[in-house]
Formats: sequence, C-alpha cells, structure tokens
Amino acid sequence: MAPTRRLIVLVLGVSGAGKNVAVGALEDLGFAVVNNLPCSLLAAAVAALSTRRTQSIAIAVNAQEADFGHEFAAALDQLRATWTEDDLLILRLDAADDVLVSRFAETRRRHPFADDRHTLIEAIREERGRLRQISGRVVDFDTSATSAHALRQRVRALITAVESGLGRPLVAISSFAYRAGIPQDADLVFDARVLPNPHYEPALRPLTGRDAQVAAFLAQQPEARALVDAIAGYVRSQMPGFARDNRARVHVAIGCTGGQHRSIYVADQVAVALAPDHPVSRHDREHPIGG
Repeated sequence: MAPTRRLIVLVLGVSGAGKNVAVGALEDLGFAVVNNLPCSLLAAAVAALSTRRTQSIAIAVNAQEADFGHEFAAALDQLRATWTEDDLLILRLDAADDVLVSRFAETRRRHPFADDRHTLIEAIREERGRLRQISGRVVDFDTSATSAHALRQRVRALITAVESGLGRPLVAISSFAYRAGIPQDADLVFDARVLPNPHYEPALRPLTGRDAQVAAFLAQQPEARALVDAIAGYVRSQMPGFARDNRARVHVAIGCTGGQHRSIYVADQVAVALAPDHPVSRHDREHPIGG
C-alpha cells in the first residue's frame, strides 16, 4: 500500500497553458518529477519511482497518443490497483484560444499537434478535446489571465491543502472583472456589482479593495456585510457535498465590473469568514499581488 500522505499528481495541459510552470512548482515542493511522459508509460513510471523514492511524485503527461482517452483511463485503472483515490490528483491546465496563440507567437514555439495540414487553432482544439475526455479527481486551472508567479502560488496552495490530510477541499477564492469574462475554472460565481462602487469616489478610484480607504468605505455599506455573510453561508452549506464528491479544490469566484474594488474586498472578507473551518487561498485575477 502507498505511504500515508504520499501523492501522485498527474499534470495535463493544453500546450502553452503553463504545464511546465506547474511541474516546476511541484518540484520546488519536493516532488519527484517526470516531464512529458506518454500516458501508456504512466503506470510503469509510477511503479518504478515509488519503489526508489519516498517523496510524492508528479508526472506531466502529454496527449499525443491518438487513443489518449482510452490509454489514460487504462493507466488510471492500473494506478488505482495500488493507490487510493485520495492519493491520486489530476491537474488540468487550459487557457483561452487567443491567449494560447499569443503565447506561441511570443515564444516562437511550434505546437506539437500542428503540421502542414492543421492550423495552430486546430491543433489547440484537438489537444483540448483529448484532455477533456478524462475523468477522476480533476482540478482545472484556467491560466488565461494568470502569470507564472500566480500559477505557482495556486499550485502550492492546492498541494498544501491536500497534503494536510484533513479530507477538506481547498477553498480557492478569487476576484475577477466581469468585463474580462468569468473564470472558466470557477465552481461557484458571485456578483459584487450590487454594492456601491468606489470607482465613483475620486479619492478611491486609483486604489484597490485591499487598501484601507476602500475597505472602510465598503464596510460602511450594510449590503456589503449582507453579501459577505450570504456568500460565506452558502459556501459552508455546500462544502460537505463537495467533500463527498472527492473534490480537492472548490474555486469561488467573486466578480465586479473592473475586478479592482468590490470583488477584492468581498473576496477578502469571505476568506476571513471561512478560514477558521476550511483551508483557504486567495487570488486576484486582474490585480494580483506580486504579479
């Protein structure tokens, strides 16, 4: 049987979505890492590593096999013969088409599925289609507006929560701007646009919801406290169901028009309310701390 709190993390991702960054974050956490492995070799690689290493294992799997969905499912069945479902975690990374195209243009890399007969967009969508066939304990990350630094932080927070052994999903709370779109990996979405907007206060306009002046302004609004309490109460009520569903992470996304004032403030307050009972992480999509 697998040692207690030893994890097998399988990292999948559309090319350009940050798979190497995620693997690097896991390596920094002490994982034994294998990169760019065909899934037909997955079970053998885990078996070999687990007999020679004592730490958790992270393997980045590519989707280049034509029958990827079947091969990956077969590999998971082999792993489940030795490892429990709690030991196995799948990270799946994706980003919007235009973001991926831009990243390939910047790096001048060639997509592994692209050739003379297929455009870059076609290659991206073929790879994404294969990755969406998989099931299991999957945590999705939308990296469209996520820097490498922020992605590393989010991966570390997830693994820290999973390794705690408490059996409680990580509550990842983020703020976002509706004008830039709802995060594609959100599990629960709440709207803070119902609150008075600090944008219309000249002294508050250049600040964010993390600044004391903005926080004081919103704390004076009765509807702000009501919204925070409502969101925190609903999330608490749903966590047992997410835990029964074997979720490793629940992404709670809170939005306002620009993702600058109201959503950040409400996300911070919800995080404070939930932290005593749940592992919590925070991320601001439009205004991240540290880039």
